[in-house]
Amino acid sequence: MSNLSRMPEWPKVSIVITAHNYAKYLPKAIDSALSQTYENFEIIVIDDGSTDNTAEILASYSHETRLHVITTKGIGLAAAANKCIVAASGELIIRLDADDWFDENILMVETNYLRRHPNVGMVYCDYHTVDTHGSLIQTIRRVRINEEVDLLDRPCLAAGAMYRKSCWQKIGGYNEQLRYQEDYDFWVNFIERFDVRNLSLPLMYYRQHSNSMSTNWDAMMLERREIKHNFVAKNRKGNDKSVLVMIPARSIPLANTPLPLLELNGQTLLERAVESSMKTDQVDRVIVFTEDHRIAKHAEEVGAEVPFLRSKAAASPGVPLETALEEFIERLRKDQGYQPDIIAICHPHSPFIDNSHIAEAIDSLLLYKTDSVIAVVEDLTYHWMVSRNGLSPVGYQQRIVREDKDIVFKESGSIYVVDRKSQMQSGSFLGERIGHIELSPRESFRIDGEWEYEVAKLMVRADKN
Repeated sequence: MSNLSRMPEWPKVSIVITAHNYAKYLPKAIDSALSQTYENFEIIVIDDGSTDNTAEILASYSHETRLHVITTKGIGLAAAANKCIVAASGELIIRLDADDWFDENILMVETNYLRRHPNVGMVYCDYHTVDTHGSLIQTIRRVRINEEVDLLDRPCLAAGAMYRKSCWQKIGGYNEQLRYQEDYDFWVNFIERFDVRNLSLPLMYYRQHSNSMSTNWDAMMLERREIKHNFVAKNRKGNDKSVLVMIPARSIPLANTPLPLLELNGQTLLERAVESSMKTDQVDRVIVFTEDHRIAKHAEEVGAEVPFLRSKAAASPGVPLETALEEFIERLRKDQGYQPDIIAICHPHSPFIDNSHIAEAIDSLLLYKTDSVIAVVEDLTYHWMVSRNGLSPVGYQQRIVREDKDIVFKESGSIYVVDRKSQMQSGSFLGERIGHIELSPRESFRIDGEWEYEVAKLMVRADKN
């Protein structure tokens, strides 16, 4: 391998290491970069305002001629990465965070792939997750692009992904206005313009600990939603599409009250759903879909439309919601000549869904050009079913080696967004190409009975405190 790496046609690789107060992990990262079997590389480390002994650690590597150090004063991860890449002399770029490390063969394997596939702009690998002490937690195996998956709505890990510097230049680098999700923003812009591939080899070690930026779920999701929205506004013609929100509100009795009329924090569940829908910028109309006169009256009082009541037959428990909705939408077409391009279904039994979730689902549909988008929550529990010899695992089966294809999501039942044209062409309510937005366990909480209703009231009370 080392003889091949001296051949002139093998490109130079720039390893970019961003460091901020990770001195105790930094030597492991640098040593893993220096130990590569591929030889035509340089390492650029940026010390972005560290207050620990990062500077001393870097000084101890001053004899390494392939290592270059840049010092800045807290400019942030995206700006630090951009500054390194501007200074890089390599044709290929690969990032490494200061608390992670590489397998010795990552440069050889990924460079060889890009060398042999000139039309591919980025390649990325599987990886191991490790704890703060470096002990293995699990191996994450990604599904293979164009073989096991076509929809690229699950971005790769930024570290360990190798791409051409020319692609970075055409995109304009990382968005320096972002605090958490610069890698996701880069990903959606990258896949819009260039081909990406992945390799079924775990070639890096990703450290998980309490200080990791990836642990801040709420901030990450808020920024991700903003990225999607801005991307769609810039790259998709979504503004000319009519969007209808339909809120199913059956008069299911709960605590002697129809469920949609239950109160939570001074608002009915229906009012919360209507308010969230009406606050969603992309939405043109909000229609409540009910068979109950009391619910219809309340819906109109809080600002929603109820053009007509759902028939009693369509409201019976044995009729699928999709069938009843189709009947309702067809009547809208005949009576009003109204045919929405996008239909969003938002259920009032999910009280912690707001307009940002509805907007994200609509933006996801347009960004990834899917037939539909559903709201889900990752299921990390283990499931079993009865088999010939007792119980056998189902779904999320591997306790050590975890693969994308083994990840199980639970449908939250809160939001569904469908492209009307795709729906009609496929003859299926959700179509064939189904995207998703991921909710936290709290966001996905739903009220199906009195116990959940009491829990929801406690959750609201806890939020106030």
